[in-house]
This record gives sequence, C-alpha cells and structure tokens, in this order.
Amino acid sequence: MKNINEKNWAIGTLLFFTTLLLIAGLSDIVELGFAISTFLFSWFTVSYSIRKFGKGGISAEELLKEMQVFSIVLISVLLLITVMGVNDYSDYAFVTFGFTLTWIIRSSAVKYFS
Repeated sequence: MKNINEKNWAIGTLLFFTTLLLIAGLSDIVELGFAISTFLFSWFTVSYSIRKFGKGGISAEELLKEMQVFSIVLISVLLLITVMGVNDYSDYAFVTFGFTLTWIIRSSAVKYFS
C-alpha cells in the first residue's frame, strides 16, 4: 500500500462509481457526464475542505486515510441505492451532494472536537 495515494483512490472510486451507473442502466452520455461531474466535484470539495478547514495541520497519510474512508462509505451508499433500483442520474447526483455535505460537516466536527 506504499504507492497508493489520493489520486489512485479517486480514480478507483470513480471507476467503481461509473460501473454502478452503468449497472443502474444509465447510458446517455450527458447523464453519465453529469453524474461523473457530480462525483468529481464531491471528491475535490471534500479533499479541499479536509485540507483547509481541518483543525491544525493534516499530514498526507491522515488525508489519505480520511479520503479512503470517504470513498468506502460513499461507494457503499451508492451501491445500496443501486441495489434498491435507483436508475436516474439526478438521484445519484443528489445522493452524492448530500453525502458530501454530510461528510464535510462530520469531518469538521471531528476535527473541531478532537
């Protein structure tokens, strides 16, 4: 796990996310583009907020661990809605945005109160 960094986690998570979208039946390029853009915005927003708004300095290892947990939980939530039969790109976008907002609040609270 030495050479795994945030970029590799982002790419792997994006590929898994895209696979979920295809499994859900999304095939229109515009819908896929919108959902993928939402995911990328989410990833960059969470990464930025952890770096800039976390209490004290954060090392690259701590950032990677935080992003790994974010990635695993986000994919779990998206997998759950895929299994439940969600097949609209806007639902994926809203869930991703909501999850991002929740994660930023959670991370800020953890950093502030610890």
